[in-house]
Amino acid sequence: MPFWHIHPEYELVYIKNGHGKRHVGKMISTYTDGDLVLLGPNVPHSSLSNNIYKSNMEVVIQFNEDFAGTGLWSIPEMDQVHKLLQRSRQGISFGNSIRCQLADKLVGLYQLHGFERFIAFLKLLQELSKTKDYILLGADQSSLLIKEVDYDRINKVYTYVEEHFAKEISPGEIAQHINMTLPAFCRFFKRTTEKKFTEFLNEFRISYACQLIMEGSYSFSEISYKCGFQNVSYFNRQFKKIVGTNPTSYKSGFEKILAR
Repeated sequence: MPFWHIHPEYELVYIKNGHGKRHVGKMISTYTDGDLVLLGPNVPHSSLSNNIYKSNMEVVIQFNEDFAGTGLWSIPEMDQVHKLLQRSRQGISFGNSIRCQLADKLVGLYQLHGFERFIAFLKLLQELSKTKDYILLGADQSSLLIKEVDYDRINKVYTYVEEHFAKEISPGEIAQHINMTLPAFCRFFKRTTEKKFTEFLNEFRISYACQLIMEGSYSFSEISYKCGFQNVSYFNRQFKKIVGTNPTSYKSGFEKILAR
């Protein structure tokens, strides 16, 4: 089950092994043999954890931009790290070489405390800032401008969708859930996410469909209904619109990646 959410903190996620999908902003992409991702603040994303691979390990680190004080980024020695954080607003997926290089250090952070942990984390960011072994996920177009007071409200919407997406959900139902009138909710959601609620709902459903396709236990028609689509043809059209290919090609492409 994808957990779609948003928060003001930066997030560094290390997945030791396994394979899966990452849905960051509007981009759905594949990872194999583990992952190391840095996401900037206010980038909507689903949980990057891998529930298919049983012996998986995951490290998640969240931090604010001023975690070390407001003057840190004016220091010349921190310029590269500052640029790394700016790039992370697009979402950064690091390659296998740097991920393997830093794996023990990422896990080892949990054994450290206080000043030692702080210094070790800064060194980690510095090493990430120097590597060329990464790709950008293009999520900056999806980064949201959210007022602090709206975080609770938008995450209530995301949580409600996560719990009820398999059935029909109307904008009016959501508006009532968060104690807003329908017109006020539609304005709020459009202003916050730059998309209509139905667009977001379809993206969430298709993200879950990708997860089910990876698991390989269901037919496409079963996946369609499990994801809340009452019409298989509409499911296919939405899948191609959001993912860029049809479910059959998507499944074939994923299987080829796993077979490498």
